[in-house]
Amino acid sequence: MKLFITILLSVFVVQQASASSLEVIDLAGRKVSIEAPVSKFVVSEGRYLTALSILRPENPVQGVVGMMTTLGWTHPGLDKKLKAKFPETKEIPIFGSRSADSVSVEKIIDLKPEVAIFGLSDHGPNAKNHELMKQLDAAGITVVFIDFRLDPLNNTIPSLRLLGQILGEEEKAERYINHYEKRLAMVRERLDNIENRPTVFLQVHAGRRACCWGMADGMLGPFVEVAGGKNIADAVAPGPTALHTNEFLLDENPDVWIGTASGTLGEFKLGNLPVAVGPGMTAEMAAQSLSSYLTADEFQAMDAVRTSRAHSFWHNFYNSPFNIVVLEAFAKWIHPDRFQDVDPQQSLIDIYDQFMPFGVDGAYFTTYRHDAN
Repeated sequence: MKLFITILLSVFVVQQASASSLEVIDLAGRKVSIEAPVSKFVVSEGRYLTALSILRPENPVQGVVGMMTTLGWTHPGLDKKLKAKFPETKEIPIFGSRSADSVSVEKIIDLKPEVAIFGLSDHGPNAKNHELMKQLDAAGITVVFIDFRLDPLNNTIPSLRLLGQILGEEEKAERYINHYEKRLAMVRERLDNIENRPTVFLQVHAGRRACCWGMADGMLGPFVEVAGGKNIADAVAPGPTALHTNEFLLDENPDVWIGTASGTLGEFKLGNLPVAVGPGMTAEMAAQSLSSYLTADEFQAMDAVRTSRAHSFWHNFYNSPFNIVVLEAFAKWIHPDRFQDVDPQQSLIDIYDQFMPFGVDGAYFTTYRHDAN
């Protein structure tokens, strides 16, 4: 009898260790109760597989039973690598397209996830989609919001910590958070009490959208201030992004111009305009792509271009836990004298080597060289 009771107690302890009730506050400020670790869940954007790769490098798609979009939409190179190394990625059902309106609630419910992980503000459902949340709640599916996009400076770390908690990967989450915090502290310390703040214009989708959409109060816009610069769009933009005229850019004549590059290797090879860096792009290709865009007269008249202080980086860092490398790039470009030893491309390589299941492919940063044109 004693042996039987001992066995029952042992089973109970194992079950307690493998699944326990967890109460957390998500990034929308909602108190959420979950049986953790979660074994079946859906994510809105496929790009969240990058965060899952950090937390579960042995199998990033473990437990993912559905996505709104594939990773291939925004990270085609990484998508290919994931599918090659983890073939089950190809079989993950898709329950939408590229907007919250495209999401099929019925399809999510049919997939029977325990949890739905959505972004606070991205292309998928957000915290204002109350009807969708009610439907999922009625089906016994808990909704959790994370954020790498709306306020990445403040929300990247708590989002990773939250994911680590609900997936039972706290140790891996804290390991990456420790790395992130050290790099952030390095930038802050070197710019402590900075007096000279060069002016900066941060342009989104260079060459894909009309000139010139600026990023200001939100997303990566605040990174400019932390990196020791003055974001010239911040004083006039009504929100995170806004359209500015060529005249505004020429009148302000920023010390530094930075563009996000959303072009792909395929578009570059076809000679298309969007500035391209990232998967498959060599350093020479990236430099050529940026140079082709900045040959326009309005850019050639800018001091930032004439002094080779015009730069570009991979657009998709703006909604990614890898955004710390963008902060390093901004700091180096705005205050090169204080960050001579910092190489954001190498920082990205280090992150992949330490935390990801495969290495980096492509040049993710480039600088315009006026004397080479």
